[in-house]
Amino acid sequence: MSPKLTGGATLAEHKAATYEAMIDAFADLLDQVGWQAMKLQDVAKTVGVARTAVYNYFPDKTALLLAWSEREMDRFMTLADRELTDRVDPVDRLQILVKLVLTEFSLHRGGGASVAAVLPQKDRATFLEHVAPLAKLVTDLLNDGMEQGVFVRSDPDVTGQFIMACLETQRPALQTGRKVHAAVAQTLPFLLGALGAPRDLA
Repeated sequence: MSPKLTGGATLAEHKAATYEAMIDAFADLLDQVGWQAMKLQDVAKTVGVARTAVYNYFPDKTALLLAWSEREMDRFMTLADRELTDRVDPVDRLQILVKLVLTEFSLHRGGGASVAAVLPQKDRATFLEHVAPLAKLVTDLLNDGMEQGVFVRSDPDVTGQFIMACLETQRPALQTGRKVHAAVAQTLPFLLGALGAPRDLA
């Protein structure tokens, strides 16, 4: 239901709570019915507001997708920062990041990445921009490993793209119930081998 404006809440707090409730509803519907079948009226019904109220926040479902994508990436980067902060070994950091990414894929049945393919080009570009912080994290991790002599020298940006492409191949199976540990066991030794790192540390 829509957050109620009570005595202690300001109008700004109420609007923020409603905004978040709409993104939450969108995320649930994306998992349940998928992008193509979803309608803004479904979001409104889930939140408990009139459909016109949704338009006060989001002009269309693409705007909702972009807001959800940005929020999810912010949440993921906060999690990754917490898990990686005290880790200094590049192999250790890569293992943790691979597990985090694959776990994230398993949590989103609606297939956020696959949605990007059906968006108009300008919206697709914005959607994919939200992945930039993760791409930078991967690049920085690779740079550290190369500087320490743990990973073989290569273009870290291109190598990072290869790593993310490899992880993406696991998304469909993870979204249909494959266990994260099985996906990690398949991808991590391959990635470590490609980077010239000891695979027996995986």
